[in-house]
Amino acid sequence: MTEPLEKPSDDRSAMMEKRRHPRQTVFKTALLYPVVEEANLSVENVSHAGLSGRCALSLSLHQQVHVSFDDASFRTAEVRWINGPKCGLLLEETLPWIPGEEPDANPAPQTYEPRSRRLAVDFSATLVTSTPVLIGTIRNLSAEGMMIEVGGLGEGTRLLVKTRGLDVRMGRVQWSSGGMIGVFFEPRRTAAN
Repeated sequence: MTEPLEKPSDDRSAMMEKRRHPRQTVFKTALLYPVVEEANLSVENVSHAGLSGRCALSLSLHQQVHVSFDDASFRTAEVRWINGPKCGLLLEETLPWIPGEEPDANPAPQTYEPRSRRLAVDFSATLVTSTPVLIGTIRNLSAEGMMIEVGGLGEGTRLLVKTRGLDVRMGRVQWSSGGMIGVFFEPRRTAAN
């Protein structure tokens, strides 16, 4: 009689040792944005509340999109104007590295909101469009991924995951079973020299 090479074990600590990053059990709501298209955005102008630039994607007014400046975390934005390949985006959260409005030394009664200070720039960002948002529940998470309770997403689906207290990150569904999915975050892309 031969013995099995490895004895099945219910010891959770043995399993945890094999993982690269420890998992944390949570119960958090997540907004999931399945990715439709991704393209380069040539940013020409920024303010603390938005930006404008050129993009090859076909966008529509008031469309929700997502922008990344580092290919690791994303910011949600709304398309406010379109002129050919140029577009203007209003960000959901302000950019902390761009100054806000300067106080007016001679304030006059205004019925409109003052325009934000704009800076001319020349850099690339990533613009992502998605299908309508899905709502899921994060059951556990680690530095490299999450287990999320949600239906209707198949293996291989790329999506953005947004939840309170964490960056919006791009991931891919690695497995799907019984109303649960395993999302592994895409590694940060490095720029080619």
